[in-house]
Amino acid sequence: MDKLKLVLDWFPNTNHTGYLLAQKRGWFQEANLDVEIFGEVHGEMELHGGDFVCGPEIAMLECRERGINLTGIAVMTQKCDSGIVSLKEAGITRPRELEGKRLTHWTPAWFHAAIRRVVEADGGDYDKINLVNLDVGDIVATLGDVADATWVYENWENQVLLEAGKEINYFNLGDVDPIFDFCAPAMAASEEVLRDRPDAVSRFLKVVDRAYREVAAHPEETVMEVRDMLPADATESLLIRSQKHLAPILLDKEGRWGRIDAQRWNRMADFLVECGVISGRTEREFTNEYFEA
Repeated sequence: MDKLKLVLDWFPNTNHTGYLLAQKRGWFQEANLDVEIFGEVHGEMELHGGDFVCGPEIAMLECRERGINLTGIAVMTQKCDSGIVSLKEAGITRPRELEGKRLTHWTPAWFHAAIRRVVEADGGDYDKINLVNLDVGDIVATLGDVADATWVYENWENQVLLEAGKEINYFNLGDVDPIFDFCAPAMAASEEVLRDRPDAVSRFLKVVDRAYREVAAHPEETVMEVRDMLPADATESLLIRSQKHLAPILLDKEGRWGRIDAQRWNRMADFLVECGVISGRTEREFTNEYFEA
């Protein structure tokens, strides 16, 4: 049996239901795979000794720039489900209104390049934003206290805020600029596992593809099936609403999960070269070759 380790980009949530469902139903074992799923809150992509790691395309390319040999092998949603959330009272309805407000940020340079672009494209001044270096774990405790706005995945933090009775404003970054409909959340593989165990990678993706198709077809039933693998403090209504939000964007037009669209990838990669986050494009940044034809 092939042992594989998957490192999540955050604690397990509804973005990860397909992986959890495959584990719960024993589908990995049926494919002769022993899969460990490891999740924690961390703002920078790290393999933690894993074979696969989840995260945004931007972080994958930044890792490659630093000499970490990762290749994108799957995208978890067919639309980038991320943007800026704030409490309604903060009055932030568009990027330029971040001026004078407190925005949480991560350390990597790509964060600033990305948000600077959307703010300046909207006529704002990025340098007038008050930046708060924080990897947000509790969005309810953060907004209105230590910060006014945060870059989030809509499927989770927005739902947590709504569940807590908060009135929010939100704008999807991809709706502001198509460059930001990039591959996120996504999954990369180490060069070693792709080189040494390609058959195991293909079997892994086949199982996960199957699982996410099931999640897309039955969001409420599947998220409840993996309820015990998700945060204990998340209510059933939050989980169901979140999974139903994700269901329409999990699969491509052919009803398949995970295939990376070259246009989505290349727009962002070219932008990162343009703004100096990475020095240039490289071969094999991503591939769909481990999926069945």
